[in-house]
Amino acid sequence: MSKDQKNNVNYNNGNNHDPEVLEEGDIYFFYRPKKNSQNVKDMEDVRRFFMVTAPEDKYINSKDKKQFYRLLVIGKKSLPEIRKSEARASERFWARVGGIFEDKNELTKELFSDEFRKGDGARPAGFGKYVIVRHKNHSEIAYVLETPEEPGEAQKEFGIEKEASYIISVINPKKPTPSGYPSSEETPNYPDKVLQEFDQEENFVSLTKDTNFINYLNAQVILIGAREGKDSINKELGIDIEEKGSGKSKDIFRKLNIRKGQIPIKPLTEGKLE
Repeated sequence: MSKDQKNNVNYNNGNNHDPEVLEEGDIYFFYRPKKNSQNVKDMEDVRRFFMVTAPEDKYINSKDKKQFYRLLVIGKKSLPEIRKSEARASERFWARVGGIFEDKNELTKELFSDEFRKGDGARPAGFGKYVIVRHKNHSEIAYVLETPEEPGEAQKEFGIEKEASYIISVINPKKPTPSGYPSSEETPNYPDKVLQEFDQEENFVSLTKDTNFINYLNAQVILIGAREGKDSINKELGIDIEEKGSGKSKDIFRKLNIRKGQIPIKPLTEGKLE
């Protein structure tokens, strides 16, 4: 990997796990209030929780290298809990790829549209950097939160840590949805060429080669809490996700073409639900 490819991730050369970065880029968290819950006081007023990943173009496999955005709808309206002990396979959190957008304006239109009445648009709960790393026989998505600089009340409600990682895999579309998981609203939009790669017998397939399995609408994603804190991620994965400078709260507006005043900003500036 070239020096240019290591801009966002520092490698711990003393680590023997030989991690491989499959993807890195920007990560965003949003929540949408329930109908008639314009003032969000707690999780009872939240209808959906979203995670958006925007990979850097050097990790995009398509020939035209066009920027795109994955919109993931996170089940249970929260990220998985990070336990001090080893992650348990039984503590899998389900998510669904609810959209793949090449145009950031189409993404923001989806997020900030008023579904039932004015004020129903999604609200940002965090912004940062992420990386998807192949580690041993599985992959993990790790991130560092940049805005707000420290998790507040809003972030704690959604399980957003300052820095954390999650084992990430997908449900095999060739097998029936395992018991205990919701069926996708629609069949994952995998082309035949990609479906042929799902030749394992396992219900859950790891992203050990690339991230292509999560690049399609309705792909069903599984997340398991793995580790939190910079030291733990650096030690176990051999990576250090760098934070970028100051004035980070401005980045989400610039990068997604959001006008100030268009959305509530207390979750970002004060870490409070709004």
